[in-house]
Amino acid sequence: MSVGKNVTLHDGVVLGDGCTIFDGAVIGRPPMATATLTRQPRVGGQTHIGRGSIVGANAVIYSDVTIGEQVLIGDLASIREGSSIGDGAVVGRAVLLMYDVKVAARARIIDGAILTGGMVVEEDVFIGPGVTTVNDNDVYLKRYGLEPFSVEGPVVRRFAVIGTGASIAAGVEVGMGAIVAPQAMVTRDVPAWTVVAGVPAKHLREVDAEDREKVLRHFGLEP
Repeated sequence: MSVGKNVTLHDGVVLGDGCTIFDGAVIGRPPMATATLTRQPRVGGQTHIGRGSIVGANAVIYSDVTIGEQVLIGDLASIREGSSIGDGAVVGRAVLLMYDVKVAARARIIDGAILTGGMVVEEDVFIGPGVTTVNDNDVYLKRYGLEPFSVEGPVVRRFAVIGTGASIAAGVEVGMGAIVAPQAMVTRDVPAWTVVAGVPAKHLREVDAEDREKVLRHFGLEP
């Protein structure tokens, strides 16, 4: 295990064998809030980082977070309470994972992306740089407490690709193997194995059948 300079490990942090923690990282940080916030965070819970994982310089990982084995967390990333990251996943530089985000094995979240609270990212998903997501399409009144607080993060199914700078609205499902073009604004569900583009995003074409078969066979799945 390698721990760099000025690393802060709060109570309840468990580090697996062979982890590398770079300078200035903060792990196990308890969430805090003022009375003015609409959502009050949960406090408590251990933070587990699996064997062989790497945490970049000045990354901040909150309490009650589970990170699998061989995970790469980039410099300046922020991972909020209740989140989990599967084995072999990559969370790039300055990526923000809000509360209760679930990132499955081998997913890749590239630099500067923002994954909203409650979002689900399945295995082998690719999310490009600067992608933004939201979990509340009715924030206008909820922010003042004039409607009950509720959120619904997007779901990105296995093998999907989200292009650079795309935006995904609350409650949207991006289907298995789908492709969202760069800068697209996704406001409705994207069917599996389709390509969408534009503002708002619209159906462009189907994913090439040969490409689909190559991906599925690579993982031992039937086309």
